[in-house]
Amino acid sequence: MSYGPYNKNAQKFFTQYQSLTFEQVHSDWLPHLDKKTGLALDVGAGSGRDASALAERGLDVVAVEPAAELRRLGEAATAHRSIQWVDDALPDLSEIRKLSYRFDLVLVSAVWMHLPPTSRERAFRILTELLAPSGMLVITLRHGPGDGERHFYEVTKAELDSFARQRAVMPVPLPYTPRADQLNRADVWWETAVYRV
Repeated sequence: MSYGPYNKNAQKFFTQYQSLTFEQVHSDWLPHLDKKTGLALDVGAGSGRDASALAERGLDVVAVEPAAELRRLGEAATAHRSIQWVDDALPDLSEIRKLSYRFDLVLVSAVWMHLPPTSRERAFRILTELLAPSGMLVITLRHGPGDGERHFYEVTKAELDSFARQRAVMPVPLPYTPRADQLNRADVWWETAVYRV
């Protein structure tokens, strides 16, 4: 997977991500976060917006970001929070696995569409193996065309549900409403899949 655009245009993406709040982006599953404590993993943490919001809610956060320039900006923006930044990436998350942590929350926001279909089953298995007992996995799915700069694969919730059945993790029902893109891109929409061990 190429992180080139995220390094080359790190400031642009940082500003774009920071222009939205955690609550705006994650409103559909936020009720399930209520009073959750423990350790959180933010995969593809980007600008650190979500990692920072989770830390603010009292979670200890490990933020994974493979694009060095974006990670540098995210680290600087969250320096006042207790967030551990790690250079790592799906599908393997090999650095995270070396830590031997188990996470109460794993958030994979706006990342899944970067994964080629051949890597997804492995990625899902590794993500579920990182969950603590009664841990929660949240994956947001971006639908719509690429932007000419980044390549996105088609993603479906049905595929995630089939991986979940193989792993014996339970889907958490959310009110199904495709969410309009918060950055007002007309042909882009989002949905969220949540699973519990």
